[in-house]
Parts: sequence; C-alpha cells; structure tokens
Amino acid sequence: MKRHYRRLTLAAALLALAVPHTPANAQPQRASQEGLLEELVVTARKREQNLQDVAVGVSLLTGKALAEAQLRNAADLSTLIPTLNVQASSGPATSSFNIRGIGTQAFSTAVEPSVSTMLDGVVMSNSGMAFLELADIERVEVLRGPQGTLYGKNASGGVIHIITRDPTPEFSGTVSATAIEDDEYRVNATFSGPLSDSLGYRITGSALDDDGYAENHFNGNRINSAENYTLRGKLLWTASDDLELEWSSDFTDTDCDCNSLSVRAIRESPQQAALLAEQLPVVPADDNQDVNNDQPTFNKTRASGHSLTLDWVVAEHVLTSISAWREWDYKGIVDLDNRPSNPLALTFNTPPHNDVEQLSQELRIASTPAAWGSYVAGLFYFDQDSDSGNVTTTALLEPLVPATTRVTDTSVSSTNIALFGEVNYNLSDDWQLTLGARYTQDKLKYRTSAVGTDNLVFGPEGMVDNSLNESDISPKIALQWNITDAAMAYVSYVSGYKGPAFDTSIVAGGREIAAETSDAYEVGLKSAWLDNRLILNVTAFYAEYTDFQAQALVDEDPNDLLPEAFLLVNAGEVSTRGVELEFIARPLDQWSITGGVSYTDGSIDDYPAGNCSAGQKFRGECPLGFQDLSGGQLPYTPEWKFNLSTDYRYPLDSLNMELNIGADLRAQDDVLFEISQDKYTRQDAYAVLDLRAGITGTESGYRVTAFVKNLLDESYATLIYAQAAELIPHGYIHSVPKYANRTLGVELRYDF
Repeated sequence: MKRHYRRLTLAAALLALAVPHTPANAQPQRASQEGLLEELVVTARKREQNLQDVAVGVSLLTGKALAEAQLRNAADLSTLIPTLNVQASSGPATSSFNIRGIGTQAFSTAVEPSVSTMLDGVVMSNSGMAFLELADIERVEVLRGPQGTLYGKNASGGVIHIITRDPTPEFSGTVSATAIEDDEYRVNATFSGPLSDSLGYRITGSALDDDGYAENHFNGNRINSAENYTLRGKLLWTASDDLELEWSSDFTDTDCDCNSLSVRAIRESPQQAALLAEQLPVVPADDNQDVNNDQPTFNKTRASGHSLTLDWVVAEHVLTSISAWREWDYKGIVDLDNRPSNPLALTFNTPPHNDVEQLSQELRIASTPAAWGSYVAGLFYFDQDSDSGNVTTTALLEPLVPATTRVTDTSVSSTNIALFGEVNYNLSDDWQLTLGARYTQDKLKYRTSAVGTDNLVFGPEGMVDNSLNESDISPKIALQWNITDAAMAYVSYVSGYKGPAFDTSIVAGGREIAAETSDAYEVGLKSAWLDNRLILNVTAFYAEYTDFQAQALVDEDPNDLLPEAFLLVNAGEVSTRGVELEFIARPLDQWSITGGVSYTDGSIDDYPAGNCSAGQKFRGECPLGFQDLSGGQLPYTPEWKFNLSTDYRYPLDSLNMELNIGADLRAQDDVLFEISQDKYTRQDAYAVLDLRAGITGTESGYRVTAFVKNLLDESYATLIYAQAAELIPHGYIHSVPKYANRTLGVELRYDF
C-alpha cells in the first residue's frame, strides 16, 4: 500500500509538468458546435462521452475511416493505431492482440488474451473470437493500458471495443463489391429501416473468396486461401421514451488454409544441402511465401452469438442490462515440419478441435451527469466451457518403434463474477476526481484424459482433474484538470489483473499458470486548436507486470525425442513505458489528415530461467537449456511506430461528381518475435504506403474506388521463429502476408 501511495504522489506531481499554457488561438469549442469534436464519441466510461472529455488513453476509428482504408478484419486495425500490434501465429485461433507491449499469445484455447475484444458490449473471451470481419461498423474504440475497473475480464493490456451500426428510422442501405489482385473477391450488403413506428431492423451480410497468394509446390495447389461468410442482424424496439431493447445476432463461417508457414532461412550446417534439396523448387529466403508441404493444412472456424441489451431511464439514472451467449468452434491442422518428408511422421487421424461456449450477463446503473459529478456501478457474470480433443498417430523412427495412437479429450470451465464501480466527483468547475474499483472472483476447472498405447512420445495414459479459485481487487484513481474548454490534462493510476489459467497443450498437461497483476500510471493532455480544426492528444505511460503470462518455446523432453513445445509460462516481471501522440486535422473543409506516433520501451525486468529457441540451442548459446532473459525486449513490440492518413475531396460540379484521393502511410521500427531474444527472429524496420482514388456521385449514391496496397512493394514478415532441428535442421519459419507485396484492387459501392 505504501508503494502505491508513493507512486501516486509522484504521478500527481508529474501532472503539473505535463500541462502546457493555454494556447492563445484555442477557442472554446465543444461537441455541440461545428467542427471535429462532434464526431468523436466514445463509451470508455460505459456512457457516451466526447473523446476529449475522457481521462483515458483511447484511440478512435470511425466506420468511415475503416471503409476508406479497406480494412477487412479486426487484425487490420493495427495498421492505423500505433500502439496496437497483432501477435500473429499459424492462424487466427492462436493469434492475439498486443497493446503497449502487453499481450498473451497462447496455443492453449483455455488461456484468455490480455487485450480484451468486445462486440457491442459483449466480451470475446477467446483469441479466435477477436478477429471479426469489419462490416457495417459504427466505430472502433481502443482503450490503451489496463482497464480493470469498468471492463475487467482480463483486460490487463487494454480493450478493443467494436461497435456496429444501429437500425435507422428511415430505409437505407449499402451494397459493395471489391475485386483484388490474385483472385480475391468481397461482397457486402446492408439494409436498414423501420418495421413499425417503434421497431427498426438492420441486417448486414458479407462474403469473401480468396484463392490464395502462394503455392504449395508439393501438389501445385494455391495456399493461404480463404472463404468467409458473415451475417449480422439487429432489432431495435423503442418501447417508450424511457425504454429501449435491442436484439443482436451474428454468424460467421470461415474456411481457409491460412496456417501455411514457409521456410525463411537456413543456418550453415552439414544438413543444409539435404534440406535445400527437399525444399526445391522453393528457395528459403526472407521474402519466401511458397511451401513444399506434404501434409494438408486448413483452418475451419464457426462463430455465432446472440445478445439482448436493455436501456431503461429511471429517475435520473440509466439501467442497462446486457445478456449474451456466444459459441466458437475450431478445427485445424498444421504441417509441423514444413517439408515433403516427415521424420516424425506425426499425423492427426481426426482434426484437432476446440469448442467454446460462453454466457455473460452485465447489469449496471449509471447516473446522469449532475453538478456534483456522476457514477456508474454494476455486476458482471461470465461462464465459459471449452472442450478440445484429437486422435493422434505417431510413427517415430518406424519400424524400430511401432506406430501408436493416442486419444486426448480436454475440458476447461471457468466462472468469473465481478462487482465494479466508478465515481466521478467535481472538485470544482475545472477539477474532477475519479475513484473506481473492481472485485473479481475467478473459478477454473480442468479435466483431461489420454487413452492409447504408451509410447516414447506422449508418455503414459491417464487422467488429470484440477481446479483453481482466486480473487482480486483492482483500484483506480484519476485526477482531471479542465484547463480551458479546449484543453484537458489528467493523471491516473490503475491496477490490472489477469486471472490464472491452465495450459492445455499436450506437453503441458494442465500446467497451472499464476494470475498476472499490474500497476499502470498515465499522464495525458487532450487539446483542440485552430478553431477546432486540429485535435492533438499526448499520453505518457508506465506499467509494471508481475507473473507476466507469456508464450515460450520450451524443451520438456529430456531425451530430446520431440521438438520443443510452445507453452504458457509466468515470465517473472516485465515493464513497459512510452509516449503516444495522436492528431486529427482538417486544414480545409475538403481535406483531412489523421496520424499518430508511439514510442514503446517494453522490457523483461526479471526472468532468470528463460527459454532458449531451437536456433540458440543449435548454435550452442544455451548450453544449460535455459538463459537469463532479464533485460531483454518484449516480443511483438516495435520501439517506434508511426501512421499517417490523408483524404482530399475535390468537387466536379459540372459532372455532379466528387474526386476522392487518399493515402495511408505506416512505418515501424524493427521487431523481435520470440521472447528468447533469438536475433534471427527479428524483422527489420519497414514502411508501407497505400494509395486510393475514387469518384463519388453527388446526386446519386454511386462510388468507384481504385486502390493499391503496398505501393513500394515492401516485403516483411509478421511471424518468425526457429524450427526444431528434429523437424527442419537449423531452419527458421515465417509468415509473409499477402499485402507484403504490391497489390491492386477496385471497389464498386452504392449507398441508398
């Protein structure tokens, strides 16, 4: 407690240094006036507020900005938000988000991500659920840093809140078709309007067909192809002036082989010549996208959800209830050795599967703003069941060791109950104090059974049954200074919590993972300039995490018969610090510019017994099988990251048209992909430039847009790791995405 008090005192002192003099040309401009601010609405405090009035580091992307930048999936959000990164893997099921260097990447589906993703107020507990199609989106809010007080549910890194559009009082809609190089096609359609005076509807559908952008030379098939179908519907019933109910349902079906990884580079070794001969005609290189795989790779996911949201105005309060149920099913296979010959001959007779069901209920009450301030309080309940299993056949060194079969079934159930509240008290006309807290109780149950012939690979059969029960109180305090109507500064302290977990991977066998806790400090300045044509926000942050949950490549086999396995571990203590700057400018009515830059120093403070990568073991850099990673860099966290977007609209009055020209530029520093600090898993710095140009009818709803992704043809990888020598002798595996090549496209759109 004394430690927290000293830090809060220091943070409060920093506030005085963070507040600038009031700009001479800054005039009082609020959301009710003409300008930029009226568009910047967020719900970071569980109620709609102007972005500039919220003492939270939050980034906002409007649906219009998403559409113009041709962002298809939630994973693409990282291209427009500097401190948001994607921790890519062999597919969306094991990928996750990272904010300010903090994120949990885990191949165990029972482990929840550190960055919580929400859809219309409903938590997506599983990483695979988070990568939603961005069709018909109102806005996306990214809350940076721990958000335990109001959002909880393991939001130790931050929150991504995707908010879809509501039904409209009049009939309207949009249809669009997009064609992209390498046989990629997208179709979207939205229809909205009234069914009666009090009942409105909105329905959105989207489809994707992508033939893939690389080749499997083993069979001549295209790889990294994808098919996706998404359907979402809403019904909004305005029962009275004080009561609204909204029902929402969505369904997504995805079928792809997006988990195909390619060989990046080969270390000098006696086995190099033989490996190259196996890979030909594929040439391992930094820009290689092709493979030579004899095993099929695929990724099938089905996701659906239903929610009922009730808002009831009672006696200067708003009562809100969000009841939701979601389901997510996954099947997938990865070619482990990335070669046409498999020395382990490890195959799956039935595809590994994982089925997740979650039920959540949130009840909260929020007061309307008064002279003294406001408050929000609530109760959150969450229940989740996860079932996974596979049938595995191994032929290790056959015929010397007979082939064996192992059937594994695993179930994990979790229950989360939380009480939360936050009070915003007006100390004066210019000063506001925020106090909040969240009490959380986590209960987890783990059960697994392994039946089959004993062998040298998986060990004896048997059953494991275990449970965990843990609670936490996460406080928050913030002080806000309204310098003028156009400038606000704040300082805050937030305690973060990410509950315990079980690692359900085959090798881990239900290993217990301790809860992750954090202390985060933030100082921010939000300001408007030039008659509200420029919004400039600056944030400085520092956070330290204890028992940080991290994905590590660990060798658990003393006989070295199996390659290393990806396991979830508690990586001791880590910290992250940095500065973020975001701006929105409108120099002219027809010209807008948005951008941001972030500096993030994510470091491992204490991890004396860290893992070694397969490459480090081969090079003899870890003779004991472990290394002291203290002082190392957090993976997936570039030190510098930058983005800049601009749009210009030129009227062609004589043609009843408008010319639209835009560009998106993003650049980032080099980034490390493995916590082991393997230098060969580092992607060099790179920059990507996208351009677009279109014609919009001013008296009709037609729009034609041509665009080019990655104009400069900059190649880069989103994942690099060392493959075990048992699978690829001294090789590295990577993923080079489609848009790491220059790619052309065109979109036809009609709004009515």
